[in-house]
Amino acid sequence: MEVVHLKSPSGIAKLTGVALCIAGVLTIALYAGPSLNPLSHSHRQLAHGAPSRAQGGSWIKWTFLMVMANAAWSLWIVLQAALLMEYPNKLLLTAVQCVFSALQSLVVAVVAERDLSRWKLRLDISLLAVAYSGLMVMGVAYYLRAWCVEMKGPVFLAAWTPMCFVFTTLCSSFFLGETVRLGR
Repeated sequence: MEVVHLKSPSGIAKLTGVALCIAGVLTIALYAGPSLNPLSHSHRQLAHGAPSRAQGGSWIKWTFLMVMANAAWSLWIVLQAALLMEYPNKLLLTAVQCVFSALQSLVVAVVAERDLSRWKLRLDISLLAVAYSGLMVMGVAYYLRAWCVEMKGPVFLAAWTPMCFVFTTLCSSFFLGETVRLGR
């Protein structure tokens, strides 16, 4: 298990990285910056002072929940490394993680959607989306994360996890044409 030494250059670099990540989250949450449309190649469309998408104070709640979710995920990565050292069966760990993720998702879904008629799956794209999410996201991705933690340690995975946000933002902007906002 990796230890952070506060007086070593690597420990200082790790703490600096954490501080920069927290500063980035606060900047994205609190700064109401311009919006960019990267698909317009003739010029970038900057809309300074554009109205925020999140009206009122709801963005504070969602920012807090996102920070808590990322903190919980980081804690899980560290716990997963210790668990893999004690019990190196990645498939069992992946199965247990998938079961508990499904139970958490069930609780959230029951709270969010109480109309049981909306729960019915049909033979259309929604069934494909559920199957893809269950097999690829939960099964394969959790197994690969466990493999990465076992091979490189929890810090390596935790360091690259924020890049998922950047990659998703870039892909949604370029492939789906969504407008990227610098801030809320």
